[in-house]
Amino acid sequence: MWTLADCVRVNARRHPDRTAVVDEHGRLTHRELSARAHALARGLREAGVQKGDHVGVLAGNGVFCIEAFLGIVCAGAVAVMYNWRWATEELVRGIATTGAGVVLVDRRHADAMAAAATDLDPAPTVYHQGQEYERLLRPGDPGEPGVSWDDPMCVLFTGGTTGFSKGVVLAHRTAMVNSINERLDCGMATDADNVALSLTPLFHSAALLCVFAPHYTSGGTNVVPGRFDEDLVGKLVDAERVTTSFLIPNMIRRLLAAGTFEGPGFQRWFRQLHTGGGLLRMPDKLAVRAVAPDIRMYFRYGLTEAGPMVTRLLDADIMRPELDGSIGQEYTLAETRLTDLVSEEEVGPGELGEIRVRGPAVMLRYHDRPQETAETLRDGWLRTGDLAVRDERGYLYYRDRAKDMIKSGGENVYAAEIEQLLYAHPAVMECGVLGVASAEWDEEVRAVVATRPGRRVTDVELGEYLRGHLAGYKIPKAFAFVEPGAIPLNPSGKVVKGELRRLMGW
Repeated sequence: MWTLADCVRVNARRHPDRTAVVDEHGRLTHRELSARAHALARGLREAGVQKGDHVGVLAGNGVFCIEAFLGIVCAGAVAVMYNWRWATEELVRGIATTGAGVVLVDRRHADAMAAAATDLDPAPTVYHQGQEYERLLRPGDPGEPGVSWDDPMCVLFTGGTTGFSKGVVLAHRTAMVNSINERLDCGMATDADNVALSLTPLFHSAALLCVFAPHYTSGGTNVVPGRFDEDLVGKLVDAERVTTSFLIPNMIRRLLAAGTFEGPGFQRWFRQLHTGGGLLRMPDKLAVRAVAPDIRMYFRYGLTEAGPMVTRLLDADIMRPELDGSIGQEYTLAETRLTDLVSEEEVGPGELGEIRVRGPAVMLRYHDRPQETAETLRDGWLRTGDLAVRDERGYLYYRDRAKDMIKSGGENVYAAEIEQLLYAHPAVMECGVLGVASAEWDEEVRAVVATRPGRRVTDVELGEYLRGHLAGYKIPKAFAFVEPGAIPLNPSGKVVKGELRRLMGW
């Protein structure tokens, strides 16, 4: 079966002189990238890495990260993509639990790796970007990796919003299925001049598997800068003729505030804006349309365990008022059902249920967590822990994480329902809703809000606004206002509720 390793071989022949990958420091053509990935694969094998072994990558977005990932895949090993935002203790735990005997590290994260290595026994063999890494490379054909579609390809970590991240083992088929889904459903990477800009971390499934993979498998170009900066984004879109990007809603709001969408690159080259990780509500969609009317917008919902994409709201639907807040319908190669949390029976239209997913992109397992794997994968279906309703037309509407449900006065309150309405308010830029212990209500609803620059709103005004849409028991008992950027988000743009609770002292 076709894998990314096959694409490395074929791209060098089909698109030898086309640019494959670009960062702020350099670029490689497909011929050059394939040669270096194959050289790394040979070097890893000569260093004792065998099929199925775990090889870690601690690297920010950049040419090095892409090259390391593809080289590991071509060696038949499993690429373990570590979160470079982790603290030392978390990195130690991630490396120790996944058992990587070799770790490839870029220059920016050498100190972080050195700090972690002192607490690792046995310590992995580390190859740092530069002369040490270059000596590992062995130019030449590494031969077939000997992997199938069902063999593990990588370990990616969950967002860790409720505890330490779990390692999700994904098969080679996952990258190819995502590439097919994105091209069939969203028209991604279907034109010869498509150039993708990846601004979310490549250790995250959306960037690696749903932006990089579709463009790479089609012989396209991936621009992978090492940081998100409004001015840099505008310059790269213009200089590299970027046509496509995935941006979490917070990034979109920052680019809107900076006027980046009004720059020459977005006006001339840019065609597709993909978003997810949090709902992009109508005020922001209208703002994008106002300054860049020709950009097509797509929303997608997913989770790492699903490989990651589950549903998408297409450009044809995204501006329809009645579908504002919808996460769309399933991708071609995904199937969903909604089930009751207690009976586990499928629920009907308009009824709340847990999203379950099945399809060829779904994870193989959690690494070294057999009990949690068995609880999550049931009868061929992945239990997401996410709650939603489906309307008569088949569109899904996300409600909340089952674990984030607030019990207030005997009623179930869904934080995400309140957050979605707050995001639709023109003064609200970021928000997070929490349940806080209460002697009177068991839990009371509270909201943390960051307002848009130049906009002001009071707790009374927000309460009255919500009262027009929600039952009284769902209205937050208190609002706290913070500066933009103060609400903690994980790399996929989701609010880290535990960290927010600690920040607020709740």
